[in-house]
Amino acid sequence: MRSPDSRLLAVTACLLWATAFMGVKAGLDVMPPFLFAGIRFTLCGFMVAFVYGRRKAATGGMLRQIADHWPLVAAIAFLQTFGLYSLFFVSLTMMRASTGAIVNGLGPLVVALTAHFLLPGNRLSRRQFLCLVIGVFGVVLVAVQGHSEQSSTGSEMKGIFMMFGALLSSAMASVLVSKSPDDLDPFVLNAAQLTLGGSGLLLVAFIRGDAPYAGMPGFSFWLALLWLILVTGGGFSIWYYLIKVRKEALSRMAVWKFLIPMGGAVFSWLFLSGDNPSFLSLGGVLLTALSIILFYREPRHIPHTAAEGESECRAL
Repeated sequence: MRSPDSRLLAVTACLLWATAFMGVKAGLDVMPPFLFAGIRFTLCGFMVAFVYGRRKAATGGMLRQIADHWPLVAAIAFLQTFGLYSLFFVSLTMMRASTGAIVNGLGPLVVALTAHFLLPGNRLSRRQFLCLVIGVFGVVLVAVQGHSEQSSTGSEMKGIFMMFGALLSSAMASVLVSKSPDDLDPFVLNAAQLTLGGSGLLLVAFIRGDAPYAGMPGFSFWLALLWLILVTGGGFSIWYYLIKVRKEALSRMAVWKFLIPMGGAVFSWLFLSGDNPSFLSLGGVLLTALSIILFYREPRHIPHTAAEGESECRAL
């Protein structure tokens, strides 16, 4: 990434998303996944739209932007919110919070490879690709600890395949965001796709006849939902800003997403009973952190000729 500010924003977005695993798990204990996801993302879309409208005082401008680019907005809403989170929420019911966080850790590799083949200027070097592989290996080490003995092998495999589909859907959405026109504000795009995608999830929940498991949810549920709305709105707004306004390469931003499964696992170990780290999982966290450092470390230039080396010495 081209500036320390961009890196700080990327880290902030990823750490916000990392805290979501605990809230999601708490919500799924109270509501079916489609109903919970629909409420979360629809309300989040309204929140982003309200904040943007207050900041810009341009509600009409928001609607005009959405109308001008509605096919693109609808496609991103389907891939980023409806497709990603319908698969993600259902898959998470088949595994523990830390397991879901770790399986989701393949996301950076999926995003980087998708951008590598579909977006000009997003080509990965061999060193960067190797760093991504190291990061995935670190995720695998942590996943050893995240295995749930309470889930059958068949259930685990279904969850893994469904979450991989979610990752691919998210990667394609990021490609569309990166290629979206400059006159579509990232905050407008985020608000629209969250509201539209969340409404689609609510429609599915209505068709299925979903309802809370035990009547009116308690205070802890609403607190978790509020946090998830803030996390989702803030995280996606930052991410879309980096892609659209800062023009950061998607393949280079993807490596920061390793912080999501690592942070999700650590938060689960700290705050959820029954999730505890092992020696291998802690080693995986360190290995993944190393992969991020090496990914962004600029390779040292080695002079190819004696004349070039002499020229560099004179410059020093």
